[in-house]
Amino acid sequence: MPAKRITVRAPATTANLGPGFDCLGMALDLWAEVVVSASEEALPPAGPPLGEMTVKAARRLFSHVGRESPAGLSAEFTQEIPVARGLGASAVARAAGLLAANALLGEPLEREEILALGADLEGHADNMAPALFGGLQVAVREGDSVFHAGLAAPEGLKAVLFVPDMEMPTQESRQVLPEFLSREDAVYNIGHAALVVAALASGRVDLLDVATRDRLHQPARAKVFPAMEALFRAARQAGALGVFLSGGGSTVLALASGSEEGIAQAMAEAAAGEGAGGHTIVTAPSNAGAQVVEKG
Repeated sequence: MPAKRITVRAPATTANLGPGFDCLGMALDLWAEVVVSASEEALPPAGPPLGEMTVKAARRLFSHVGRESPAGLSAEFTQEIPVARGLGASAVARAAGLLAANALLGEPLEREEILALGADLEGHADNMAPALFGGLQVAVREGDSVFHAGLAAPEGLKAVLFVPDMEMPTQESRQVLPEFLSREDAVYNIGHAALVVAALASGRVDLLDVATRDRLHQPARAKVFPAMEALFRAARQAGALGVFLSGGGSTVLALASGSEEGIAQAMAEAAAGEGAGGHTIVTAPSNAGAQVVEKG
């Protein structure tokens, strides 16, 4: 084993971007650093859930390549990424575990194969693809394979986040989603998801207000997070290019190319008016994905 301690730096992600349910995701310039330690002697349990996810992902990669994992694996997080807020914290944990294990083994797997393992662990690839590759990623599963294509975010695009105090764990927020959609609503979301990609690819940010609208998951999740629509209205009125629920929530993300502080303030005031506490973050898309930054 060429290294005993691997440090991985990985970005937060935002999934769906409104209508692109389980298939669109984008990396954000908001990072976690994860140190994965390996020992031939058993270590204490991984601890918090993210640590457990990291260790399980690392062991999954060892098993995938037919190697026995070390008796002791642990993960230590230094992070800026809020947990259970729709910002891809679980994808970060799993990506870090997979990349660290791959580094410990001397890099036997290409990143595409790591993506397939990560998507299997996550249950979908919309967060894992941007966590690994950066930028905007379109990711789909076909059988046991994951196919993805990416593009860089337009220069100057910013992301304004309102991060509520209220958690919305992904599995819980998925339970409120409708079992069926009408053909009209399905066509609406297909068209709008395609428009998100086309708008970002062409730099037509003026289309994002329409493109990021959704009928599949946000109306249902608004019942769990009643302040959501007020935040959407406030962001648009303050000059946001587009606004949506980040992943399964509870973070609301507004895209902007100016007036970022005003948009943040407007969302904070709207949340306060709805009795929802939280804080704002102004950041940007990241065109870089997770990387091993230190081996030791």
